[in-house]
Amino acid sequence: MHLAVQTLPFDEPLESTLTFLSELGVESVDWRCEPEEYLDDSDAQAALLETVANHEMDICMLGVTGYNPLHPVAERADAADERLRETIRLADQLGIETVSAFSGLPGGGPSDRTPNWVATPIPPGDQHDFVEYQWEDVAIPYWRDIGEYADDHGVDVAIEIHVNTLVNSPATLRKLRDATHDRIGGYLDPGHLWLQDIDPVASIRYLAADDALFHVEASDVRRHEATQAIKGTWDMTPLDDVEDRPWVFCPVGYGHDEGSWRDIVSTLDRVGYDGPVSIQQLNTPEPLHEGVRKSAALLDRIMF
Repeated sequence: MHLAVQTLPFDEPLESTLTFLSELGVESVDWRCEPEEYLDDSDAQAALLETVANHEMDICMLGVTGYNPLHPVAERADAADERLRETIRLADQLGIETVSAFSGLPGGGPSDRTPNWVATPIPPGDQHDFVEYQWEDVAIPYWRDIGEYADDHGVDVAIEIHVNTLVNSPATLRKLRDATHDRIGGYLDPGHLWLQDIDPVASIRYLAADDALFHVEASDVRRHEATQAIKGTWDMTPLDDVEDRPWVFCPVGYGHDEGSWRDIVSTLDRVGYDGPVSIQQLNTPEPLHEGVRKSAALLDRIMF
């Protein structure tokens, strides 16, 4: 197990980000890139790997999260699929074993043009028909094919368990894995689990029992209980309107105490997880660099 950081929120040259992170004891980066900048370009790839190695780090994962390869509009699904496949190819060329992705979210039927997150069976209606279409007709065939493609390139695909996607719980992740390919596994982020009142510790054990825990991200969430009492969890107040939201993302330790994070880390150790614990600080009101610094200090202190 080692400390890593997701580079997505850093709006600066990679060299600057690596210099900052190396001072924090970070050993690898979860890197978001434009694959076409490096794909099939051995010189660019060598320069990239040298830059990272010069900071005594490596790249633990290439990221494609945020794209919807199951989008009901074919052009958008095709663009997301192309990016995922290019990133898998690039990971193979760079010697990186893992690529992250969202599961995506289909429409509720073949004529839809908008993704449909079916979250409850009430009031009674056609919800089960929608979900059966999403899984059996769209998601399972697609991800079975991607699993075979990833296997051809020796790469694992870590699907982020995330709200408003088809894979939004550990149970749905294992459902997809069981129906598709062993190259398809889980990307677990406690912050996104806490939002749904899902227990990260139980989730780690559940995924590890199927060898399905491919990557661990570290984000935290702080609840505003008085606001949540009248708005609930699923509220459309903009993320930057911090004072009027029922919850906000925050640096590690600022939503859940050190004891909660010790439970997570010790459980990872007990199930034999030996990968990165990668800090993700997106959409937080705290300054990026200071938040990452404080998150790193806490995690570095408690990780084995």
